[in-house]
Amino acid sequence: MANRLFKVITRRQHNGTSENEMVVDPDSQPYGMMGVINPALARPRNNRSKKPTPQQARKWQESIENVLSDPKGRAFFHKFLQNEYASENLDFWNSVKELKKNNPSGERLKKDVRQIHEQYLRDSAENLINVNNRLKGAIKDCLDDPGLEIFDEAQRVVYGLMKEGAYQRFIEESH
Repeated sequence: MANRLFKVITRRQHNGTSENEMVVDPDSQPYGMMGVINPALARPRNNRSKKPTPQQARKWQESIENVLSDPKGRAFFHKFLQNEYASENLDFWNSVKELKKNNPSGERLKKDVRQIHEQYLRDSAENLINVNNRLKGAIKDCLDDPGLEIFDEAQRVVYGLMKEGAYQRFIEESH
């Protein structure tokens, strides 16, 4: 997936003044008879490519941090996690990150914390993450007076699960 190379093909219009660059997957054989580009197999470069660039792919292979800090990397990793039935881990990690970024306080903090708890940590949660009962209980005990750090340990556990498990498989599958 990530290491496939792409060709950049520059076409000039009949008058030779305007350029139209295309990114082409070399495996798709974009050239039809007589060397004419098959437009169905070539994408305009200015469109957001669905595939990562070779530079992005190399960067993602260096660390999970590089995947999570790149919006396209997160999207590819999320899709991979969906196929593994484990996307709730990244969703939880993102929810906690967003909670901290928004820095709510008072009743808003309580509401946001309860929402994350209900979605990911409650025993019958729709997107239950894999953390131990001791940690779930400690978080539940703090719901009435939460701080922004309430999910820190659970976030570390989920990050570790992703880093040591799914991320390794994500990289292996990318080769």
